[in-house]
Amino acid sequence: MSFKDDIKISIYQLDKAAIEQPELYEEWSRQWAEAVFERDKLKENLTIKKAEIDALIRQTPSKFGWAQDKAPTEAWIGQQIILNNEIVHLNQLLIEAQYNVNIMASAKEAIEHRGKAMSILTELYKGNYFVAKSRTDENYQSTLTRKSAEAQSEALENSDRLARRKRAT
Repeated sequence: MSFKDDIKISIYQLDKAAIEQPELYEEWSRQWAEAVFERDKLKENLTIKKAEIDALIRQTPSKFGWAQDKAPTEAWIGQQIILNNEIVHLNQLLIEAQYNVNIMASAKEAIEHRGKAMSILTELYKGNYFVAKSRTDENYQSTLTRKSAEAQSEALENSDRLARRKRAT
């Protein structure tokens, strides 16, 4: 199932949505945590690689383009570290990992909002907001009945239990 499917709520299946909510929140929270973990590992790898390159530059600055007899300056060493291909690559990976963290944080927040929306819909349901007699539209009751039947049929068609029953016959 896609994220867009995960955040959808049907007023005809509030009970199903309420049952799924904790599982969805756990799933997207776990994905967020994994994205944070990957980003943090990349940060650590970047720090280690910077230290290794710093040490190499200080040991043999001539291999990195330093042509003077005196020791290289801190600014020059810092610049060489930033320009190093491995560091550039790791920085790009870190940027992508941060993007993934941001996407997962947004998804987790959307799932939280889904839970709040279900609470609002439940309150509306308890207040008879969805009851046909409270509407002035003459077709509302038949539309509501039809949509409810369609939602139930769709849920049954997607049901594992029904699929097993059909295979058995």
